Amino acid sequence: MNFELRQLEAFVAVAEELHFGRAAARLHVAQPALSQQILRLEAALGADLLVRQRRRTALSEAGRLFLIEARRTLHQARVAQTVAERAQRGELGRLRIGYTPAASSQRFLEILGGFQRDAPEVDLSLAELPIGAIAEPLRDDSVDVAFVVTLGEFDRTWLGDDIALRQLSQEAFLAAVPADHRLAGKPEIDLADLAPESFALLARDLCPHWYDLVLEVCRQAGFTPGVVHEAGSVGTQLTLVAAGVGVTLVQESARLLRGDGIAYLPVRQPVPRVSSGVAWRADDPSPVLRRFRAALGAD
Repeated sequence: MNFELRQLEAFVAVAEELHFGRAAARLHVAQPALSQQILRLEAALGADLLVRQRRRTALSEAGRLFLIEARRTLHQARVAQTVAERAQRGELGRLRIGYTPAASSQRFLEILGGFQRDAPEVDLSLAELPIGAIAEPLRDDSVDVAFVVTLGEFDRTWLGDDIALRQLSQEAFLAAVPADHRLAGKPEIDLADLAPESFALLARDLCPHWYDLVLEVCRQAGFTPGVVHEAGSVGTQLTLVAAGVGVTLVQESARLLRGDGIAYLPVRQPVPRVSSGVAWRADDPSPVLRRFRAALGAD
């Protein structure tokens, strides 16, 4: 059995009009061509679908039953076509988004919310990434987009030509101390004010660059943290601070992760700024990713 959608369309038109002339006009084809389409369909099926008489055309019993399925098939074909067209426009599909908690800034939330409103039927999945991860989750195809952070500027030599990146924002570092700390409530502090304190830092094996640079900032202020509690995430870092275990340095957007039990204080000394960005595979042809980049203004 081998027939085409246009043959089904021809049959449905004739079955509904019960007149070859009107059906041909409806489909904008010549009547002989329409008749040939029906004959080919009947030959493919091995069944007569129409009863042809001199003055009238009627459906055979096979034709009556086949009409139900033909209409259903044509409807499903139109649905399939619509799905393909919408998928090509990036309105349907999947987008796997990786993010580090340190990248969860207001801009990050605005981008996600805006894209979800623009493409509500795209399946968005979120996966938390280690704070030091930038290109690796994209190269191993575990995510399609990565919201990432680094201290200072993004180093393009880390990324390579296969990874595209758009910087979103830069933030200052703040000191985070327990809400009842002796420094809480001050408009700003010197880093040296933290010299006697224990520090809660992200574990060095998660992001050596981040860990080492925070220690170097402290050294430039004239001290080296004597006790360091290592945490596996920014959220854990802040929990340790709120519990009074230590103090730390975090970017401004960390306020979004935790506000209770913590005072955030500006630092007088110049310290590295935290850069947030969004990265993707430069050669990824995904229509959903293309729509996401357009929402970023990256295309």
